[in-house]
Amino acid sequence: MYETILVPVDESELSKRVVEQALTIAERFDSTVHAMHVVDDRGASHLSKSVNELAQDADERREIDERREEAGNELTERVAAQADERGIPVEQVVLVGDPAEAITDYAAEEDVDLIVLGAKGRSAVGKFLLGDVAGKVARHARTQVLLVRSDEA
Repeated sequence: MYETILVPVDESELSKRVVEQALTIAERFDSTVHAMHVVDDRGASHLSKSVNELAQDADERREIDERREEAGNELTERVAAQADERGIPVEQVVLVGDPAEAITDYAAEEDVDLIVLGAKGRSAVGKFLLGDVAGKVARHARTQVLLVRSDEA
């Protein structure tokens, strides 16, 4: 039923619950898990800056992005270790971009059968004003999406 399961992860406590859900489902259906982390690049803004300031900002941003990608690799490696302990095949991927777009695009490209991700349970107003990765993925993915709610929800 679910040959391929995509589990986007971050550093949150909720992400640990999401991974457990994904691995439990993967065990049940003999699935391959794709552990993903997306380095969010949506916050870059360079208004009213000189060329020198932009160059310095670019160097600093590159260093920050490299550290964030390394952290993403560590997160996906933790998932891979947990999957290996349970005999679950796993692939690791770290992407840079808009998280919702990266998740839905990757799921379509890799023909993923199920996306398992966390939903923070913010109010409807908060989701409308701030946007919501889980909500965007649920609306735009071409596959099944399982939202794991936080304890706070």
